[in-house]
Amino acid sequence: MTMGNRGLIGVAVAAVAVSVTLTGCSSKDRATSVSTSSASPSSSAARTTVAGNPGNSKLAPRTLDTTGGSNYTIADYIKDQHITESQVHNGDPGAPAIGLPYPDGWANAGADTPDYAIGAIVYSGPDTAGANYTPNIIALMSKLQGKVDPQKLIDDAAGEIRNLPGFSQIGAGSVTTVSGFPAYRIAGTYTLQGIPAVSAQETVVIPGAGGAYYVLQLNATSNQDQAGLLQSAIETIDQQITITV
Repeated sequence: MTMGNRGLIGVAVAAVAVSVTLTGCSSKDRATSVSTSSASPSSSAARTTVAGNPGNSKLAPRTLDTTGGSNYTIADYIKDQHITESQVHNGDPGAPAIGLPYPDGWANAGADTPDYAIGAIVYSGPDTAGANYTPNIIALMSKLQGKVDPQKLIDDAAGEIRNLPGFSQIGAGSVTTVSGFPAYRIAGTYTLQGIPAVSAQETVVIPGAGGAYYVLQLNATSNQDQAGLLQSAIETIDQQITITV
């Protein structure tokens, strides 16, 4: 599933009136890599390539079609510039290796990982007992070939999330770096199938061989009541994620 035809899964990170910080910050949380061989994080701090399992998934994309919105998106840029986009799968030759850490209380989504994703983690702590939604963070990546301006990818990164129904931005989006690569972060509130949620999205632009570029998106979802634990997870990921080319 590429940026041009997928529904957005937002990154819910904080409740309304809660200060949202999407920059990397100091954290003592234990982190490990996502892998298909582990259903829960181990005590090891080693990292491997993010892996996901295809198939039927509880984390399948919501029917939130943001195409045709008033905000220009990366998908619009890809279409207008006739850029070739291909979905990246784990193990694709030349693709960056993404080391996605496990924050405390989070586990590999395993068989629930969407088939379009390179990896996903879900919160499995007691805080979600009786909740109407399971917090999750999903990583997906596309390869772009053609006349690609990496700065335009950063400039247009906010459009998709701003096209969500009822989206209200929290604070200012920020241009930053993730594991040394240029990135854009944005957060805000919206309604997810009747559930009040706060959403954020992190888009990372990674140069590849032969003039190609890879676009990594880190998307997560929770309801507002779970926002604090998701914010903490995002802070851990921002600090500890690795991208190897």
